[in-house]
Amino acid sequence: MNEMPQTARLDMASAIEPVVILVDNKVRDLNVAALIAHHIESLGVTCHLEPLEAYRGVLAAYRPGMIVFNHLNAGHLVQWSQRLANMGVLTAVLPNEGIAYDPDVLQYLAGRYHRGAHVDYFFCWNDAHKAALIKQGFGKETRVEVTGVPRFDFYFEPWSCEIDQTADGSRPRVLVCTNFITAQLLEIPREYADSLFKQWAGRLPLYDDYWSAIEAQGRARRKVLDFLNVLLKADAFDIVLRPHPGEDSSFYVSWLEALPAEQRGQIRIDSHSDISSLILGCDLEISCETCTTALESWIAGKPTIELNFERHPLWYREVHARGNIPCEVPAVLAALVERELQTPGQPEKREIRRQHLEQWCASPDGRSSERIGRLIVEAVRSKNRATWSELGVHDYRRALKLKATHLIGEAYHYDPFLPIKQLLFRDQTIGRASVYQKSVKPQDVSAARARLSNISRRWTDTHPRDESSGQALRAVR
Repeated sequence: MNEMPQTARLDMASAIEPVVILVDNKVRDLNVAALIAHHIESLGVTCHLEPLEAYRGVLAAYRPGMIVFNHLNAGHLVQWSQRLANMGVLTAVLPNEGIAYDPDVLQYLAGRYHRGAHVDYFFCWNDAHKAALIKQGFGKETRVEVTGVPRFDFYFEPWSCEIDQTADGSRPRVLVCTNFITAQLLEIPREYADSLFKQWAGRLPLYDDYWSAIEAQGRARRKVLDFLNVLLKADAFDIVLRPHPGEDSSFYVSWLEALPAEQRGQIRIDSHSDISSLILGCDLEISCETCTTALESWIAGKPTIELNFERHPLWYREVHARGNIPCEVPAVLAALVERELQTPGQPEKREIRRQHLEQWCASPDGRSSERIGRLIVEAVRSKNRATWSELGVHDYRRALKLKATHLIGEAYHYDPFLPIKQLLFRDQTIGRASVYQKSVKPQDVSAARARLSNISRRWTDTHPRDESSGQALRAVR
C-alpha cells in the first residue's frame, strides 16, 4: 500500500483538476467512497467527498475534472450532466446497488426509460450490467468498465485487518440483517408511496402491484420479531440486529424496550456501524430473503441463514437463495443456528456461492476500489481543462453555501428550521428529514478518511511491498 510522498502528491494535484465523489448514504456509501478517494489521492489527484444533494454546489467550489454520481436517471441530473459535458467536466456513474436479477429491471437501470444523460465513465459490478448498458447505446460515447463491487474490498486485507472479529464472552455472536425499507410506508399517507413508485409502475411488471409488495414487507417485518424471540428464548447467543440503512429502526427500538430486562441484555440494535465490521465480527449472519449482506457474508467466510417470508417476487430471488440455508419457521431457527455453527464453512454451498459471486460481483478480490481510482486518475490526467469562464453567479452562490455549511459542520442542504417544520408538518417533511439524516457531513468524511489512512500507514510499515510480484490481498476466512 505504498503512497507517494505528501509533497509530491500536492505538486501533482495542483496541476490536475480534482475529483468529486457524491455520497448518497453515509452509512452504506461513505467508507467505500473514502476508500476510492484514498486510492485517487495516493496517485496524486485531490478528491472531495460531498453529499449527493451538493451536486451543483461542488462545481464552482472545487472546479472538478470529474464528478462521480450514483446514478444519472432523474431529469434534473440528466440536464446537469449535459451542462457539465458542455463545460468539459467528466461525469461518471458508480451504482450503490449494482445487481439486478430481473431482466426488465436490468434494462430499466441501463437506461431504457431515461435517456439523454451524458456519462463518460460507467463503473459496473458485473458483465450483465455492462451488456445491458451497451444494448441501450452507452458503449458509443461512454467507457463502460466492469470493476466489481468496491465496498466488498473491506473483506480483504489490509482494510479488514483492524476490525475486531472476536465476540464478547463465550456465546456466539449472531448478526440479523433486516431490509424492510418499504414497511414504513404503511405508517404515512399513501400518496407518498404512490409518488415514490410511479417512476417504475407501468414500466416494470414487478412494480405494478407495488402496494401488495409494501404490505408483504409490513407482514415480514412483524414476523421477523417471531424469529428474534425464538433466538432470545434459547438464551445461547449474543444478537446484533442491523436494520437496512434505509429502514426506520424505531420499530425495533420499541420492540426492544418492551422486552424483559434479561432478554434485552442478549440483543443490541446497531443502525450506524459499517456493515463490513458487523459481518466480520459475527459468527453467523441471518438475512431476510434476497439481501446483499448474504453475499458479503459468503466473502467473509461466515455461515449464512436466509429467513423466508412470502417469497413476494419483488423481495425474493431463487438464484440468490440457492446460496443460503433457508428457514421459514421461527420455531426451528435456534436449532438451525446451532447446527450451522458446527460447520461454519457450509461446504455444500461453496461452489454455488463461488459461481454466483463470479457472475454477479466479478469475483471479488479486494482491488475494486483501486481499479476505479486508477481509471478516474487516468481520465482526469488526460482531459483538457474545463471552460471555467462559463461559471455564473448562481454557481458561485452555491459554492459559498457549500463552504458556509462546512464551517458549521453541516451538509450542503442543511435547513435550520427543519426540526420546527417536522413538528408542524410531519407528513410533508418526512422525505426531507430522511434525506438529510443519511447525508454526509464534513466530520463524517474526515473521520472515514483518517481511519483508512491510518490502516494504510500501519499496513505499509509492517508489510513491505514486493514491487516485482505485487501485494496479494486475502479475504477473511
